[in-house]
Amino acid sequence: MNFNDAMDRALAQAREMQRQVAAATETAAEQIKPHLEQSLENARELQKTLAKHAAESTEIAASQTQSAMSHLNDFMRLGSEALRESAQQSRDVAIKMAEESRKIVDNMAAAATRKPD
Repeated sequence: MNFNDAMDRALAQAREMQRQVAAATETAAEQIKPHLEQSLENARELQKTLAKHAAESTEIAASQTQSAMSHLNDFMRLGSEALRESAQQSRDVAIKMAEESRKIVDNMAAAATRKPD
């Protein structure tokens, strides 16, 4: 096999690998979409609950709730963006959403365990 044949074969393999990666990325984007939509629906429900709680809470709890609401709004904004982005961008945004989700949980856990002054 000469150099040109080897290069043609390597290029063909690279193109096939690129096609497979593109197909896998597209599949991943389609698979993540329903999960993102469900997460956004859950976030909307949590937002309603937190809004009601903030109105009924003491000042300290209201402050914690407002902080959680801020994280929740970021989560919902990121989720909406992810639904509009390409597969790779969706994965990147999904990672950010997971971080925001962790912040929401941490914030709510702190609010639940904090004692009023």
